[in-house]
Amino acid sequence: MMLRPYRLERELDRAVAQWLAWLPRWEPSTARRRNEICTVCPRYVDELALDEIPHGPLHALVTSVDALLIEHFLRHAAARFPNLERGGLWRVWVERGVVRITSSDGFDVDELIDPEDIEIGSLDALGLSEPITVAHAAAARIELLRLYISLFHDSVSRLRRQHSQMTRALSAYVEPKVQRMADDLILEITKAGAA
Repeated sequence: MMLRPYRLERELDRAVAQWLAWLPRWEPSTARRRNEICTVCPRYVDELALDEIPHGPLHALVTSVDALLIEHFLRHAAARFPNLERGGLWRVWVERGVVRITSSDGFDVDELIDPEDIEIGSLDALGLSEPITVAHAAAARIELLRLYISLFHDSVSRLRRQHSQMTRALSAYVEPKVQRMADDLILEITKAGAA
């Protein structure tokens, strides 16, 4: 599998361009009520310095970026450890920014590892055709976690380059709508208090 180093950058740029094109159509009234707290956005809010905007526009950008990041990470994981998922014994996936490797019966590798098996030697054994041990899968998870964190920071860095363009668009399209909604609410409260 050939990995193209600039593919993620191009896809991130495209995601931001699509988000910027969508942003004028965002309306506060179209926001869905959520029963649970979003687990995707907080990792990006501080990194991108976008903590003063409504969740709706932020979530639209972040879910797109996060999906690209995970897709790119899984391609890298498959290229680095081609035999890890072969045969269906192990599964590599990402949940809420945490890299997981689970066995075919659903147990996380961290639950299966015996502390005495931590000394494993080289990860190059994962390239061999022999069955992947729990210790090797645990070691691979550590390396894959480092890879995911590196890709996350690379993605955020790429998005930061477009920060001024994003904040200008937010000021032009989101801020006036939020202000109008706040003004309407104040007017409604004032009318109710006068009655």
